[in-house]
Amino acid sequence: MRFSVPALAVVFQLIVNTCAGAADNRAALVIGNSSYKNAPGLATPANDAEDVAAALTGLGFDVILRRDGSADDLRAALGEFSDKAAKADIALVYFAGYSVNPGVDGYLIPVDARLATSSSYSTEAVPLRAVWSGVAKARKLGLVVLDALRGHPFAKLERQDRADPAGASGSSETFRNVLVFFAAEPGKISEDKISEDRTSGDGAARNSPFAAAILKYLAEPDLEINFLFRKVRDDVRSSTQQKQTPYMYGQLSRDKVFLNAVKQAYLSDPSVAQPCDELTAAPDGPTRVAEARSIAIVKVETVVDAITACTDAVRRFPAVDRFHYQLGRAQFAKRDYASALASYKKAFELGNTRALYALGTMYDDGTGVGWDPSLARFYYEIAAKINFAPAIVRLGLQNERGAGGPKDLAKAHALFRQAADLSDPGAINKLGEFAEKGWTGARNLKQARAFYEKSAAMGDPAGMVNLARCQANGIGGRKDVPGAKLLLAKAAEAGSLEASDILSHVQRPKRR
Repeated sequence: MRFSVPALAVVFQLIVNTCAGAADNRAALVIGNSSYKNAPGLATPANDAEDVAAALTGLGFDVILRRDGSADDLRAALGEFSDKAAKADIALVYFAGYSVNPGVDGYLIPVDARLATSSSYSTEAVPLRAVWSGVAKARKLGLVVLDALRGHPFAKLERQDRADPAGASGSSETFRNVLVFFAAEPGKISEDKISEDRTSGDGAARNSPFAAAILKYLAEPDLEINFLFRKVRDDVRSSTQQKQTPYMYGQLSRDKVFLNAVKQAYLSDPSVAQPCDELTAAPDGPTRVAEARSIAIVKVETVVDAITACTDAVRRFPAVDRFHYQLGRAQFAKRDYASALASYKKAFELGNTRALYALGTMYDDGTGVGWDPSLARFYYEIAAKINFAPAIVRLGLQNERGAGGPKDLAKAHALFRQAADLSDPGAINKLGEFAEKGWTGARNLKQARAFYEKSAAMGDPAGMVNLARCQANGIGGRKDVPGAKLLLAKAAEAGSLEASDILSHVQRPKRR
């Protein structure tokens, strides 16, 4: 089965999702501190935060972004974020900048921190445990991502490193649903520079190795979070020549978590556009589920994939009418008429209006079934009652011809008027024919031409042919032979055999 990932990306939401398939509420706080007032400035954190915030926004997170935040700024942002996290399924904090002390008992350093004494931590820095507590409010999972181990910038203070990442008082039992992902393992610092092949053209890196890896793998579809972190770890080790190894602290539940769940979304939610929807959409029609009203034949070159995709959709969602209808369209395109008839009937039983029309056309045209205009009329009449314009037009044609019932031009005209009010170009063209021929009143050539013009402007090939005839002969308005030829060429390009025949006759060399 060949699915186009770019095409699917247009119609699938990039959502945070579990295997159960339910869309989650998501909140994130992203902080990048580069311009420190009392410590050496850092090159990439502001860029890292900006880029990570954009990536998370694209994944559906409600993001709070802070760059070069003071202590008051960060505390206010953390308070705002904590309120959002309490209402979220997944909450995430990303911090790039300085930190002191490793592990979960460390501190995140605002840009205005002085840290002249050991007691300054409580007033000038943000405890990592406060961040941890904020993300822990999320219903399913909290994530803390720290690109912050860049050495001790305040040399006057004694640094108390601990090998235990949980700290002396820390325990994973405190917040069971929280993961902390550190840029480097205990006792190590993160790299500010990356290898030359990963830098920009002028040799300066926009992002840290850790941020660059996160940005790379956040965009990868259907990557479970455990594997995402493993790929980030391996990428960072490679780009820093094994100098830096990220590590993760905490435990996940049994549920798989995806930050960019493309396949997971469509596998579990029929309201999300499926490959079946994409492959059975008309070439010039919309692909969104709510607007997928096309009845055009499936492309021949994609019919096998369409049948496979729609068969799979029917298997997963047997009560969803549109998948049975679209499977029928694909089967019809393959000329498997018996299967198409069965699929259309199933879709009809589930309430699909387009399937009613498709059944009617099969019996009306005698395609794959015995010709039965009376049964066709039965299906058209049901669809017409719920204002499905193509069925109304077909029913009007039956009344005009006397197929499947008595001939009734007045009723046909009323049906064409009904469909025209629904903006059907074919119905508008038929109103022009009735006006030109005077079938339900006096002939009105000017009005007929106006109807043809409107229909042609909407792309109806029959309307183009009729308008070309009027222009060629000066019917209902001025004569315009060059314009008529252009219209015929356009109608022929749209598939009108009548237009092709007329052009062939007009362009045929005259005998001498």
